[in-house]
Amino acid sequence: MAIVIRLEFPWGRYHATQWGRNENEGHPEWPPSPWRVLRALFATWKTRCPHLPAEDIETALRQLAGSPALHTPVMRPAHLRHYMPQRDHRSIGKPSTMLTFDPFAVIDPQLPVFMEWNVDMPSGPAAALVEIASALSYLGRSESICNAALVDRAECPGLVSWQPAGDLSDTEILCARKPLELGNLIQTPGETRKGRRLIPTGSHLVPYKKADPARVEATSVRAKTGPARSTTTTTSWLPEYTGVRLAVHPRPRPTISDAVVVGDLLRQAAIDKHDAPSEALSGKIPSGERSSHKHQHAHYLSLIRGSQPDPSKPVDSLVVWAPGRIDSHELTALARVKWLRAGRAASRVPNLAIAVSAFGDIKDVAPELVGPSSSWQSFTPFAPGRHNRKLPWNEHIRIEIERELTVYRDLPVPASVEVLHADTRRYRRYRLPPKETMSDNRRASMVQIQFAKPVEGPIALGALSHFGLGLFLPYGLSAG
Repeated sequence: MAIVIRLEFPWGRYHATQWGRNENEGHPEWPPSPWRVLRALFATWKTRCPHLPAEDIETALRQLAGSPALHTPVMRPAHLRHYMPQRDHRSIGKPSTMLTFDPFAVIDPQLPVFMEWNVDMPSGPAAALVEIASALSYLGRSESICNAALVDRAECPGLVSWQPAGDLSDTEILCARKPLELGNLIQTPGETRKGRRLIPTGSHLVPYKKADPARVEATSVRAKTGPARSTTTTTSWLPEYTGVRLAVHPRPRPTISDAVVVGDLLRQAAIDKHDAPSEALSGKIPSGERSSHKHQHAHYLSLIRGSQPDPSKPVDSLVVWAPGRIDSHELTALARVKWLRAGRAASRVPNLAIAVSAFGDIKDVAPELVGPSSSWQSFTPFAPGRHNRKLPWNEHIRIEIERELTVYRDLPVPASVEVLHADTRRYRRYRLPPKETMSDNRRASMVQIQFAKPVEGPIALGALSHFGLGLFLPYGLSAG
């Protein structure tokens, strides 16, 4: 026999954050964990069905411990943002609030979720389980309106089946250990953290694999849009983004003259936080060779407040622009980066606290980089990627900009390229050691580009353009 619980979400939303993760990562729990369902059933018994015999409820919940089979609809992640009041928030004076994400899974409201346990439950506990399941009103956060019921079998087309797996798994799901101690179900996240644990006592993360996943080769998914995914396969429905914005803690902050250092640190931190080689984040294929795509991988850009480039101004925010798009796993890696530390490699760059503040299309995340405009001016110096000592410097700059615009950025040949009279020596133009040293400092200039017609950005050209150098802004528009 089998016990099958059907969960319906009539609003098409499931609001929950996986244990051990922060809600500001923007990553909803999916599939719903059996541990969460057991907690919800236990709470429903205590609050809505206290008349049911404790022996029957305890028997039923203990038999539901373990790793059930799951059948779920396809999900797309989304989130809302709320400014939550703090303890010192007052109606008079400056309010104290904190930006908090509310991640949730978006699903077809017509498709249910099934959890299927292969157990033989006595009639008394089964009848009690039927009653508390029908009294369940939500699962996860209170916005997740849920209708639950016990059914004979899991029957619904269009669902994805998940089964417990070994080492090769698609995800890890929180399940109850056997034998189940009911007292463990009432642990709060605060109690779990106080005990220095990521997951509650009595639970464990079980590897699950899709029984019939629709998986395709990464190269076929990304052939037209940019770099292949870092792993050998990927699901076709994963959301992708071209822009991620990160807020910078007000003090202390580096200046825009060290944009290359900040970009280098952010790139390395994101790669370290990702669980597999990522071509979109690193610009390199798993073998270590450079990507063959036209600069479609991530650019790590620093911005300041104000419309005029000034090497002494502090960095106000960071933008990760990936023309070839990054997926939700790579976004999660960026969200997990909390600190950038240069140390002795760049002593004048302080430790920098950062947090993701927006993600989506680059037009929405960083509109100040996009335009459109017919005139674009250097925000950070442009350093040519090639050398030519036979040509005058201004002519060499013009040729290199025209080459990069047409070959790598699919933009038209500009009507004019003017080298501006500006001192660029205060800008750092080499990466962190051991990759580069001061002897690798590149010659660079501030440049203004004029097109015959308005074009859309972002525009980042030349050497170290993926680290913040060679960034152009629409002329006259602010970066903050």
